[in-house]
Amino acid sequence: MTKFFFRALLKLSCVCLLLSPAAAQDNLRVTVANLSQDINLLGQSLKTMRLEIEELRRENTRLQAQVAAAVSKRTINAQISNLSVAIETLRREYGIADAQQKQEILAELKRQISALAKETQSALNSIAQSAYNQPQVETPIYFSDDFPKTGKTYVVRSGDTLSKIARDHGSTIKHIQNANKIVKPSKDLQVGETIFIPISQ
Repeated sequence: MTKFFFRALLKLSCVCLLLSPAAAQDNLRVTVANLSQDINLLGQSLKTMRLEIEELRRENTRLQAQVAAAVSKRTINAQISNLSVAIETLRREYGIADAQQKQEILAELKRQISALAKETQSALNSIAQSAYNQPQVETPIYFSDDFPKTGKTYVVRSGDTLSKIARDHGSTIKHIQNANKIVKPSKDLQVGETIFIPISQ
């Protein structure tokens, strides 16, 4: 269970590191490093306690063998019972301590993940605000000089479009735009305006 939370936290931290500013990334690295160290210490503690239980079991086995050769069956049973009670007590205490440590770790992970989420959201909001505030630069439009130089003039009428004018006079939209430097036909093409229609000979 501890490994699951550790992996989940590492994945979340990696995503946040890609999205957060440099200052937030440093804070995240420190947080993850601290959590990793705490989890490693917990792992060592658990291993030590398991080794102690295993040693008690081996000691119990040795004592049982020694007692069997020296004392009566009643004494042996009493000692075995005492050892069993001691082992059970130790197991119970170990279980309680383990559960408490897990609860503390989970509470700390929850607190730090919540703080991390707030920092990440703040960083994302800052990035979004910066992107929103950047001035929008229009891409410059370049007109080509590659169009027929022969053709005729034409006065734009109501209902005319570049495609209609080009079709009616045997030209192309691109040639008319380049010849008259029309950026946006819907705005730049005005009724009554005189334009040049390039027509190939």
